[in-house]
Amino acid sequence: MSISAILIDDEVHNLENLRQLVKTHCPEITVLGTASHVDNALVLIQQLHPTIVFLDIQMPDKNGFELLKSFPEPNFEVIFVTAHDQYAIQAMRFSAIDYLLKPINALELQQATQRAIVKTSAEITE
Repeated sequence: MSISAILIDDEVHNLENLRQLVKTHCPEITVLGTASHVDNALVLIQQLHPTIVFLDIQMPDKNGFELLKSFPEPNFEVIFVTAHDQYAIQAMRFSAIDYLLKPINALELQQATQRAIVKTSAEITE
């Protein structure tokens, strides 16, 4: 099964760091693209149909939750990647697979992606 991802964060160095961590620690995942603004991310998700969206919450134009509201029934899994721990409960209400705090721990990243893969695999076989 092909696992694809889109990375969304308003800070370029965070995007590059996450891309490198995914490449190094989650080789089963292919990063299709990145976005630094919610509006760009919306278009990217609609065009590329990723399996997983790694999503920052606080961004200057709109936040990650506003992006998710554009998808009433998303066909992708969400892993939040943020520096702010106060949004965890809200993230779970959006059925997030995980909530990773920056700086990202490689083992936690691997565990989160494995949960997303297992959930996606289960949905395909149903």
